[in-house]
Amino acid sequence: MSIVLKHISYIHPDKEPLFNNLNLVINAKEKSSLVGKNGSGKSTLLKIISGQLIRTEGEIITSSQPYYIPQHFGQYDELTIAGALGIQDKLNAMYHILQGDTDTVWFDLLNDDWTIEERISEALRFWEMEAFTPDTPLKELSGGEKTSIFLAGILIHQPDIILMDEPTNHLDLTRREKLYDFIRTTSATLLVVSHDITLLNLLDHTLELEKTGSYLMVVIMISIKKKKRYRKRP
Repeated sequence: MSIVLKHISYIHPDKEPLFNNLNLVINAKEKSSLVGKNGSGKSTLLKIISGQLIRTEGEIITSSQPYYIPQHFGQYDELTIAGALGIQDKLNAMYHILQGDTDTVWFDLLNDDWTIEERISEALRFWEMEAFTPDTPLKELSGGEKTSIFLAGILIHQPDIILMDEPTNHLDLTRREKLYDFIRTTSATLLVVSHDITLLNLLDHTLELEKTGSYLMVVIMISIKKKKRYRKRP
């Protein structure tokens, strides 16, 4: 459930360096926020940890595959809900097995996950998304609904490590409260990028991305002994 980054460097496709020799350790079950100025690389770092982007140099060690909730969803718009959540193959396998197809390929894809349909129904109901089915195209959903679908994916996949990029941006009050309750009670390891003061104050530690020097070096400032309390600006 831990996240370890060793000497991570990342260079944009336009050859501009963003990270150089970045190191970070988040221990199991820690709940941390990632803050920093716009352009400091917060979203990029989450994508690198999740595998959405390939680092230029360095090593990433995680005890399990992180579950990633993006801030923007355009890259998923041509997919169904099942496709976006990475559960389409299991649902296809379940369908074929229930139709009597005994080909071993379907059993391999399902991987004994016989409760997948039940978890999907429970997750959609919890996030008040039961009006949609796994076959619903993601492009038909609003921004808040897309976020809710990816939050539902947590209940479906039950990951040990969760990365969230501005998860409350498009949520209504009811769903925000559900998210806050989840963060309070989960034993998963969390790394969250957010400007939501209420959410930030639920987390244990604050990690700050900061540019230093003329080479765009990025360092991590870790608040461990005392959680930083955020206040609304007057």
